[in-house]
Amino acid sequence: MASDCMRSKLVNRYWVYGKDYYKDGFMPYPHYHPAGYSDECKNLEIRDDDIFFTGFPRSGTHIGVELIQSVQNVGNKDFLKKHIHDRVEMVHISKDVMTGKVSLLEYGENPLPRLSAQPSPRFLFGPHLPYEFCPLGIQQGNCKVIVGFRNPKSVYTSCFHAIDGISDTGIFSERISKEDFMAAILTGDSRNMPCCGSWFDFHKQWWENKNENIYFLNYENLIQDCHKVVKEVANFLGKALTEEQVSDITDHVKFDKIKENPAFGKAFENLKDVKTAHMRKGKIDDWKNFFTVAQSEQFDELYAQKMKDTDFPQPIYE
Repeated sequence: MASDCMRSKLVNRYWVYGKDYYKDGFMPYPHYHPAGYSDECKNLEIRDDDIFFTGFPRSGTHIGVELIQSVQNVGNKDFLKKHIHDRVEMVHISKDVMTGKVSLLEYGENPLPRLSAQPSPRFLFGPHLPYEFCPLGIQQGNCKVIVGFRNPKSVYTSCFHAIDGISDTGIFSERISKEDFMAAILTGDSRNMPCCGSWFDFHKQWWENKNENIYFLNYENLIQDCHKVVKEVANFLGKALTEEQVSDITDHVKFDKIKENPAFGKAFENLKDVKTAHMRKGKIDDWKNFFTVAQSEQFDELYAQKMKDTDFPQPIYE
């Protein structure tokens, strides 16, 4: 088993380095624009009515987008009928990628000028963007920030299936086996996890820099008590909703329903050569069908070691 399997097989790879959690670097996917990790991103002007949303891969980030935009645009059903990637601008992924104009081996046009030119109020989607690479205005608490998180075993289960689904794009020089994937994640080393490093570094950094303008959106809570979460998000964003509106949004973002929504459920349909399902199962405990008992126990030990100095919420595994 090769714990460096993904970083050694990633094509068109490049490294980015931080000053804090990412001193040793990590490898973004080749379609993640380098500008997203540069001073240009750091210096992006943040307005006080912006909403910034991020989350680790496969943590329900797209459902989070739909929930937030449903609250933002309550009553505007025509807006929500637009394809999700026609109404969302990403901080470090170009429209060229999401529309299939370029492959996942290219990063296309710099997305930051488009964001700068957007009228207020803006919804800034920084999927999988670690804290220390975010604009300074976000770090300084100049706007509302929502960070999506999900239990790490479910995250990595879904990550493997997603990676397997992009194997035909050429993003990896050969298919990643489950055994090698597990060897990589069980190192807990950000260098071995392309995209945005390890689950641990990503969440620890956001959590240690939390403030009153940051809300942590828990995927498991969203699945188990969506009505409550919708109310919390609305309250955080300063949106007064009626009970009927809360119920409508709750119904709208149900996993099985939204999976069939043509504006959302096929969010990856335009990506070149991608066969992975945008939405797979959405279950809280499907990780039990992926992790062996021994791997689960080993991961629990790794989690205890990596998160021992934080008061990060205990993951919900079932």
